[in-house]
Amino acid sequence: MTNPSRMILASTGLQSLDYLVVMVYLIGVLGAGWYFSRSQTKTDEFFVAKRQMPWMAVGLSIIATMLSTVSYLATPGEVIRHGLALAIGWLAIPLSFVVVNFLWIPFFMRLQVTSIYEYLEPRFGLATRWLAVFLFVAILRLFWMATIVLTAARAVAQITHESILAFLPVEMTLDQWTLVVLFSVGVLSTFYTMLGGIKAVIWTDVVQCVVLFLGVVLTLSFVVARTGTGPFDWWQTTTSSEGEGHRFPAIFSFDITTRNVLLFTILHTVTWYSCTFIADQVAVQRYLTTTSVRAAIRGNVVNFVGDFFMMSLLAVCGMALLSYYLDPRFQTEIIKGVIDPRNEAVADKVFPHFIAHGLPLGISGIVVAALFAVAMSSLDSGVNSVSAVLTVDVFQRMNGMLSDRDSLKLAKMLTLIVGLGCTLLAWGMSLLPEHYNIIGITARTFNCALGPLASLFFVGMFFRHVGQRAVIIGAVTGLVTAVSSAWWVELRWILGLTKYIQLSDAVNHLSGPTPFLITPLAVVVSVGLSWIMGFIFPCTNPDEVDRLLWRSLARREES
Repeated sequence: MTNPSRMILASTGLQSLDYLVVMVYLIGVLGAGWYFSRSQTKTDEFFVAKRQMPWMAVGLSIIATMLSTVSYLATPGEVIRHGLALAIGWLAIPLSFVVVNFLWIPFFMRLQVTSIYEYLEPRFGLATRWLAVFLFVAILRLFWMATIVLTAARAVAQITHESILAFLPVEMTLDQWTLVVLFSVGVLSTFYTMLGGIKAVIWTDVVQCVVLFLGVVLTLSFVVARTGTGPFDWWQTTTSSEGEGHRFPAIFSFDITTRNVLLFTILHTVTWYSCTFIADQVAVQRYLTTTSVRAAIRGNVVNFVGDFFMMSLLAVCGMALLSYYLDPRFQTEIIKGVIDPRNEAVADKVFPHFIAHGLPLGISGIVVAALFAVAMSSLDSGVNSVSAVLTVDVFQRMNGMLSDRDSLKLAKMLTLIVGLGCTLLAWGMSLLPEHYNIIGITARTFNCALGPLASLFFVGMFFRHVGQRAVIIGAVTGLVTAVSSAWWVELRWILGLTKYIQLSDAVNHLSGPTPFLITPLAVVVSVGLSWIMGFIFPCTNPDEVDRLLWRSLARREES
């Protein structure tokens, strides 16, 4: 007999009302871009909103921006596939909060820059500034944005494909529909960002942040309603050592290939947050839009508290969905032939599957809008920040005579080019075989540049004796370390150290360093080697550099 509650709560896919909810949301976002485009005359307005944005809006914007589809989908998928090690590692977020609030924010706010990479030229030299621009644009954020567009497109396509066929005049395979969604997300995000600039980005991020919270809360509510279980039951299932869930993660291990170790995830959390908010234009640019150091710090309180709450909810969502799909009452094929949610082929697809088939009419549309929101909030911020860096650090640096009007036109043109370029890169990435979950993809691609990029700023702030050659050697070596750690298995195969085995077998059966140690290793190597090489290639003008050190800038009173 069919469970009556299941008949009331479950949907068989998205319906007309769900698509109406999504369309209203998308039209609203586009309207915001048009509204904020009317008053722009300078690049200062386009990139930092005249430094007059309210701190609450900035804090909520950072949550939506840095979350992205990577985290929104990867966090439940990581818990389902590998257990709670990463989620427990987030207990270290308060330590990162202290570092960002008391070290990084006062420093950058008193620089009064538009691109944070402007700092590196007077501190070290032009080569260091352009190295940072290359690491940020070509590795860190282009791949990040492409991954966001791709993961969002795959999730939304998976949710909507079955039901959208009833509305379309032609038949489409899942892959074809994924491409339609991919280009829709990329083009729409690029268009409203090009129109409205950073002000449109921040205010739409505020709305998107609310939608994101609503999406995960509704998911948890309906799992409770349908199963009659709660967080205690989900914890028991997830940490079970009897074959149903995962063992509770180890606290420490000497084996760096072991993935689920609490010390490794804590190091990852601290270094990722600390490096992101010292070296990533996408994150730091939000603070530069506020009125003062105090306002930026308040925005950061909103960001870290909200982010901690959101990531905790997503981890609980992973536990809930694992329990749900392991329950014999609700077991179903997540993809053809696969029922077990822990299977590596489906762990990242469990959340989208539940959105399409476990939520009621109208609610599915809200959560799909949340997936669009999380993709667009990250893509719009990334596109605007990359455009800011290219405008300030490349074109204005090479041709400082550009008028305000010409600079604004250039900024909007670059926004269009970068946004469409990321969309095309996402399409290219969709053609690659899928061997890793989303967390693995992020660590093995764009996060490789984060540690070396952060080292340029850390060394510049605190190591007076280090010159340009030393810091470049350190950063490049750190990048090589990160890439080697990320692609250890493939490199062993290429170099012939893994013999008589196909690459696909090597990827599936051999182990490299855990992805949670890639950024910490890169930071240690980059900073340590820069400090050592500084005695060989010292700073040539230490007296002039004194004014650019942390102790000089961060402690300076605001004017």
